[in-house]
Amino acid sequence: MADLKVRQLDDRVASALKDRAGRKGVSLEEEVRTTLTASVDARRAAFLKRAGAIRNSSGAKGTARLESTRLIRRERDARG
Repeated sequence: MADLKVRQLDDRVASALKDRAGRKGVSLEEEVRTTLTASVDARRAAFLKRAGAIRNSSGAKGTARLESTRLIRRERDARG
């Protein structure tokens, strides 16, 4: 597991996270961890949805599948 220190976090964001953690009855650290994980998971889910749509739109097997693979790779590489 990694340790992370966030500098120059906007006071508004820090306050919102503290409030949210308090309402949930969890630590600020746990709330930040949950929020970051949800953000990464949502981005991955959105990518998988787009990739599935591209794959389904190709309709054929073989070279059409390869074209969708290229599109998916280009999308992935563009996002880092």
